[in-house]
Amino acid sequence: MDSRESATAILTGWYTGDGMGSQTDGMQSSEVEALCPDGIEEVYTLEESRPLCGMSSEVSDLLTLLALSIVTNKDADVHHVKASYRKYIQEGDGPGEHIRRILQVETSKADHSLALVRCPIHGILKATQSQRKWLDFLKAETQITSSSDLCLQTVLLLSSGFGLLMEEEYDDPLLFVSALAGLAKRNRLDERIVAALHTALNQKPLAVYDTKQSSFVLTTLLVVMHSLIAFDSYEDGMKALVMRGGNARTVCALYGGFAAALYGMESIPERWTAEVFPSPALEAMIKKQTLFKRETIRMEKLAVSLTAGLLVVA
Repeated sequence: MDSRESATAILTGWYTGDGMGSQTDGMQSSEVEALCPDGIEEVYTLEESRPLCGMSSEVSDLLTLLALSIVTNKDADVHHVKASYRKYIQEGDGPGEHIRRILQVETSKADHSLALVRCPIHGILKATQSQRKWLDFLKAETQITSSSDLCLQTVLLLSSGFGLLMEEEYDDPLLFVSALAGLAKRNRLDERIVAALHTALNQKPLAVYDTKQSSFVLTTLLVVMHSLIAFDSYEDGMKALVMRGGNARTVCALYGGFAAALYGMESIPERWTAEVFPSPALEAMIKKQTLFKRETIRMEKLAVSLTAGLLVVA
């Protein structure tokens, strides 16, 4: 795949993962197993109990708003991005109270995985910007939602990972995770990040985390990287992760982005992507952009449009 194909696969895989994770986000794994003893095969498997299965959340919405801000301005302007996030929380129902508070009132000091949900866009930008400009913007944009140094370092690592997959082809997820571990060590990232990557590489069985534990950045990093190695297809990994519940949207989105870049666009089940749709708040924000005003918003089409715009930003 060339860089455009890789970036489009990353975003499509991400959106589809968020949609799959919508079914079990916030649930305990025991609850999921009781509801679906035979597993979850479709985006709408749990639509009776979760009628908005497949709808995007802040996991995809913030990523999209970041990309739209950059494409519209033809520049990475953190002030415009922050203003866009604040407008988003005023649209319709928007995100939950916790996210509203972080975006409008107080940056989170916690090591929460919300910081990770814009990594694919930063990874794509890495291909078009100087290292200094890229790093300065990544730091400033991450600090909109998190003041945690551990979050910032994890964002740097995962964004670099997405950038790496656009530059090089990896046939083996084990080699890719090993490359990330090497990168983390060379850049002297927090020892806990390096330890999480080595735990993933060792493939010891994953623990069962409660909802709060599963939302921490280190837990998210471990589960995603462990799953990339443990499963040899986009679909198999996604089915396993959605059954874990917890921080399912973020974990499934991250796994989806990385797995799609590793295995290609064709690895993403079309029947899943067809069931994913934007939240009312995101759709309202997108429709305010002239480019999309009269379009029916489909997430896979949005991935193509955003990729084309991002890759020409200097």
